[in-house]
Amino acid sequence: MSPSKFLLVKAIFVFVILTTMLSCKKNEALEKTSDNDMFSKTASEEIDAYFLIATANISKAIISKSQIAQQKCQEDKIRKLSSEIETNQNELLHEIARMANQKLIIIINTDEKETNNDLYSLIDATKADFDRAYIDLIIESISDQIELLKSITRETNDTDIIKLSIKYLPTQYRFLDTAKALKKES
Repeated sequence: MSPSKFLLVKAIFVFVILTTMLSCKKNEALEKTSDNDMFSKTASEEIDAYFLIATANISKAIISKSQIAQQKCQEDKIRKLSSEIETNQNELLHEIARMANQKLIIIINTDEKETNNDLYSLIDATKADFDRAYIDLIIESISDQIELLKSITRETNDTDIIKLSIKYLPTQYRFLDTAKALKKES
């Protein structure tokens, strides 16, 4: 074998050995990465996910309460308010679902038991007590939603979530003030 062929074979052999060693190190590094590290979220992402899930659940509950109110309310002002609230909450829920899909967040029902208890209390309320029961529940729910919207603006860096909060907060305050005024009237 000529010296040049020998050097060529030697160079190819060294190249194959080095390539094999480097690829083994890369595989070893991938094996050391746990599944949790691959799918880990930052604290900010967890806060954003919690906000979207909690706000969606409150919106769903408010929508259900408002639908019942539209069927059972005796007072037209309360029926009109419940219709406006339902429309607003459907819009909010649609925007939250869109954001959650973009962030690959699954909206799950987290407080079904409490929501169901509220709905059962509305369904079981007598005609005389219904308007008052609805107003009390809607004041509580909208107050909770306002607190969520206010707190997320302080805790997130996500501009879309901040814009959403700023867009819906004034309307939620208006609904809260209207509901409180109707409570005083009755």
